[in-house]
Amino acid sequence: MNWFQASKDLVAVAIAALAVAVSLVTVILQRRQQQRAAYREIYSTLMSEDLHRGRRLINGISEDADIPQDGPDSLLVYRTLGVFDNLAMYGRQRVVPRKWVLDVWHHPLREMRDGADIVKRDAQKRAERGGAVTPWPQLWVLFGIAEMYCSRLPCCRRDGGLGARIRQSTALWFWRAPKQPRGKGVGSTG
Repeated sequence: MNWFQASKDLVAVAIAALAVAVSLVTVILQRRQQQRAAYREIYSTLMSEDLHRGRRLINGISEDADIPQDGPDSLLVYRTLGVFDNLAMYGRQRVVPRKWVLDVWHHPLREMRDGADIVKRDAQKRAERGGAVTPWPQLWVLFGIAEMYCSRLPCCRRDGGLGARIRQSTALWFWRAPKQPRGKGVGSTG
């Protein structure tokens, strides 16, 4: 009992440190759970029948004349690209696990890129007349990362694993949130 009296402060500090560690682990686990829930939500949207059809429409675009003009197909193409832009933004901001996004979607993104580029150029031509900006800005970053991404899943195994790991790490490293210019952040007046 005398030892406890003498080291009472040390025991209190140890208990407080343990409480902080448990809190930190809880926060990390909760964040991962939120990322998984967000991914499940956007995954179910991306796997909907409409967006499958939208991807097929985009994959079928090889020239400007192939772009659906005014109507449900045109809206579906734009909606599909918008949802994939949201996926890119969520991955970039770490709302969803980046590795999951790339493991599942790198091949569909590669297939969509050419058609999406044609749609983007057409949208930019229209924007020149109307004054809009580049559409789906996050998506073009994701397209570039999907091009260089090589998963360790059977779909991409070419070199026994080490090269795939390096390409995977490199792609994930390049996919970071954009840096805010100084003085342009939230709450700044300049």
